[in-house]
Amino acid sequence: MADLSLNYWGKAKPSKNGSVGWHLLPYHCLDVAACGAAYLRRASSLRRMLCARLGMTAEQLEGWVAFWLVLHDLGKFATTFQGQRSDILLKLQGRESRHGYSIRHDTLGLVYWSSVLEGEAIGLGWFGPDSVSLMRAIDHWVRAVTGHHGQPPSESVENPWPHFVSPDDHRAIRQFVDHMRELFLADMDWEAPCFVDVDAFEDASRELSWWIAGVAVLADWVGSNQDYFPYRDDEVSLAEYWTQAQKLAADACEAIGVLPVEARQRVTFVELFPALTQPSPLQAWANQVSLHDGPQIHLLEDVTGAGKTEAAMMLTHRLMSAGAADGFFIGLPTMATANAMYGRLSHFYVRLFEGLASLVLANGQRELVEAFAASVLSPGPAEHDQAQGDETASARCTAWLADHNKRALLAPAGVGTIDQALMAVLQGKHQSLRLLGLFRKVLIIDEVHACDAYMQGVLEVLLRAHASAGGSAILLSATLPERMKRALLAAFAAGCRHAPPELPVEADYPLITSWRADQPRQVATRCVETRADVRRTVKIRYVSDQDEVVAGIRRALAAGRCVCWVRNTVADAMAAHALFADELDAEHLMLFHARFTLRDRLDMEARVLDHFGAHSTAEQRRGRLVIATQVAEQSLDADWDWMISDLAPIDRLIQRAGRLQRHRRDAWGNRLADSAEPDGRDQPCLWVLGPVWTQEPGSTWFKDAFPKSVKVYRHHGQLWWTARFMQDGQLSMPADARRLIEGVFAEDVEMPAGLQFTANEAIGAESSEASHAHRNTIKLDVGYVWRGEHWWSDAQTPTRLGEPSANVVLCRWEGDRVVPWSAHEQLRHAWSYSTVRVPERLVAEAVPPEDPQRLQAWEAARLTLPDQGKWSVLLVLERVGGDWVGSAMGKTGDVGKQMTREWIYDGRFGLLARPSGENERG
Repeated sequence: MADLSLNYWGKAKPSKNGSVGWHLLPYHCLDVAACGAAYLRRASSLRRMLCARLGMTAEQLEGWVAFWLVLHDLGKFATTFQGQRSDILLKLQGRESRHGYSIRHDTLGLVYWSSVLEGEAIGLGWFGPDSVSLMRAIDHWVRAVTGHHGQPPSESVENPWPHFVSPDDHRAIRQFVDHMRELFLADMDWEAPCFVDVDAFEDASRELSWWIAGVAVLADWVGSNQDYFPYRDDEVSLAEYWTQAQKLAADACEAIGVLPVEARQRVTFVELFPALTQPSPLQAWANQVSLHDGPQIHLLEDVTGAGKTEAAMMLTHRLMSAGAADGFFIGLPTMATANAMYGRLSHFYVRLFEGLASLVLANGQRELVEAFAASVLSPGPAEHDQAQGDETASARCTAWLADHNKRALLAPAGVGTIDQALMAVLQGKHQSLRLLGLFRKVLIIDEVHACDAYMQGVLEVLLRAHASAGGSAILLSATLPERMKRALLAAFAAGCRHAPPELPVEADYPLITSWRADQPRQVATRCVETRADVRRTVKIRYVSDQDEVVAGIRRALAAGRCVCWVRNTVADAMAAHALFADELDAEHLMLFHARFTLRDRLDMEARVLDHFGAHSTAEQRRGRLVIATQVAEQSLDADWDWMISDLAPIDRLIQRAGRLQRHRRDAWGNRLADSAEPDGRDQPCLWVLGPVWTQEPGSTWFKDAFPKSVKVYRHHGQLWWTARFMQDGQLSMPADARRLIEGVFAEDVEMPAGLQFTANEAIGAESSEASHAHRNTIKLDVGYVWRGEHWWSDAQTPTRLGEPSANVVLCRWEGDRVVPWSAHEQLRHAWSYSTVRVPERLVAEAVPPEDPQRLQAWEAARLTLPDQGKWSVLLVLERVGGDWVGSAMGKTGDVGKQMTREWIYDGRFGLLARPSGENERG
């Protein structure tokens, strides 16, 4: 009997000049199964976990997983799918279809299984004599593989018959499934313990479905890459093609750069960090502490500049060399801190691996890691078949990989923003791929105290998921409140199926807090000394008159000092910049905030580090002023002679103070070669600009002084207590750290009566945000299943609550041609470099050109964006006088109404509303 399944296409090229190209559906399904099997053969840690949880041997697992992966595109057998390319359908089956394609093939595959194949599997005993009892577990496998589009398929469709129109559709599916059962399940022992204990098998299948879904997405992307799997429309037996597909898959998985890489055996601290001749006490602990080979979490608290990153990397190296981890991912609070970390890691991370020379994290802060990105899962040639209603696998892969931050999750060594890690457990597309990317890596979160209530709630779910899969975590902070520490430890322990551990009351600082799964009732704490050269006392000058601040800055600049003023909002930073714009040239006055394109952000970061970094000279620093926002306060190895900060919570002020005379210098600002030599400048003094101090503040105490910062730091009681501590006139680190942090953030801190109402509002908002985190995150104990909730696109997944923002992609007119604002030889990199994040109230929609010719050019450019303009705003700029100007629609105060605003982009100032009509700059 002829194999009807070979009359169905799975991949197709656009029809050109009458030529037709396609890849037969069974071949594509086998490509994907081969990629999944090849990946599991090489990803030994994942294979071991799956075998252990499911109770299978490696041979059983390979056949079992391959069988389900080969069924991932069952829905493509539907006449409605095949009819999208009526030309191919006519050639293969000699018929046409007038049935519209309205339900995506991933959903059709799940529905067909549930409505048709499940009953046949039970009736015919596909999975042994007790097939009916296994169905609850098998449902999780079906959902995981049919969810290869990056989210669980919808289960709202009940009847598949209007889509699988032809009787041949059903016969082809049965033939195909029978062939696949014979190919993959013929030798399966259905009496094996894993299938006999159906309850245990169901529990394991439900929990593991999140990672299996990630394997399905990855295998589909690699198996769809024409560079490795060229289209074939000639007929060979499926067994013969399977042999060929396995060879192709082995080569593809070797080349994609996402497989674990062998870790280097133990090296000494000096070998790992040649520039650090003497480890700090924290680093010495990381080099010597006894480690367990199972899940563990370490919280490292030490002052800014004490070498927490190097301690974390030594700990990571030891875990990897002992076989307890396969790689690492470092999550930073902002893009600026992530880029700075790339530069720091590029000098030593290769020492952690054997033979990873082709994987380069960074050549310096000025470049996005393109050599690194190119080595991780190339998307392959695009299909661009507009006749297909589904987004093709290559298109999904290309869009996802256009963001270098995302690639960092898949590589053995990755650095990115914390957002990319949090998205592994948020209900957004491709979360399963992110979760797979983090599997058995050391998850390092820097500046963990910067998480608000919502981010902390999401991080707790991430820690639970990561621990449940055998991962370990290292959390770094200069300032970690006790209640936050307790919650994070409890989440990690829950992932290891243990009750929350009892956290000892510790007033010491610096402090190391550790928990490990093999000693679940014990939390180990250790107080360490900090390095002598980062112990210091900073004078505090609390002022309430901005004119006094401006006068102080002018005096410092005249004396040859370099100065940084950290403001709480972009609008306040712009206002401060305007105060000095007529006094200082562009070389001596810098504006550093988040509303620049990525290219200009990278250039600005490089410029900041050139002038104020660890190796800057007196000449580079002299008389320069930086007006910055929060981007300057974390993980940026820069320092200034003189610093002012708007009033912010105490943890932020401690961070900002860490950038004040961070490196020891002589009286002129040159770096001292001997770290023991005393700093030649005056004692560091942090100026804090805040409301007039009072013991009995009114409800508008902070709002009256900083109206634009009200929503940035909404717990005004915490700000008052911070201001109260500033009245002491000095800040000593590490001696004051614990007292200050708990004095502001502890749950039992008493608030002034006038601020109690706003404090209650802030606490209520935090509780609401924690509830949002619970609603928005995946439910590990439910499994990979669509429960009617909303799943966001990559661009919309809410890693942080607050004001909604949009990705605004800047471009400009060159004649009647649209080109990205930032040039690059690869278009997708050019678009990434040209992107800036803006609140939706300011920019919500693009304003298309009115001229038909320009409109056509604009629409063509929009289709070349990674998301084809679905979730981003293409803002086209044109030279008007001396400015680059464009228009976009923003929201008004009235619900549902929008208004047109004109925008100016300038590489010195960022994206600004044009000062005519609407001049919003916040």
